[in-house]
Amino acid sequence: MIGLKKIIETTILENNMSGYRMNTILIIAFIFSISSACKQRSTVYSKYYYIEKEEWLSKDTAKFRVDIIDTISINDVNIKIRHGELYPYSNLYVFLTTIYPDNSKKTDTIECVLADSKGKWYGSGLGDMYDITLPIKKNIRFTKSGVYQFYFVQAMRQDPLPNISEFGFEIIRVSKNR
Repeated sequence: MIGLKKIIETTILENNMSGYRMNTILIIAFIFSISSACKQRSTVYSKYYYIEKEEWLSKDTAKFRVDIIDTISINDVNIKIRHGELYPYSNLYVFLTTIYPDNSKKTDTIECVLADSKGKWYGSGLGDMYDITLPIKKNIRFTKSGVYQFYFVQAMRQDPLPNISEFGFEIIRVSKNR
């Protein structure tokens, strides 16, 4: 009788453990599939403008032309800055002129915060160079298909502006609306 009780207890324990493992695997698979479905990010456009001698003159314009076809998806628009450790400011102001497919224009002033109040650089660094990606528009939909032009000019008082080696622009598709 004791042997039979032991066999029954062992069988029940094994069944409970196997059910526990199966539930854990199912939960992990469900979480993975949900997180994969939520993050349908893909790069629509990404380019850098190289700044000669790491001195950005106020007359030099970083120009980006993007042919937008998809007017349904939601996008994030970012700027990317590569600067040296000796960059003398904690921020960077730029003027952005956007020319839309219908040739209408809009100009904005953007402040790019590169360091905290104690001078610690944001972004990632390798040696004496730092890279930072900053969002300028989140969750936007391009309402018109066609060529969009984005022109960036440094708007700091110092000219030339030292220790800026590259200025980038990217559009990331965040999700595709159905």
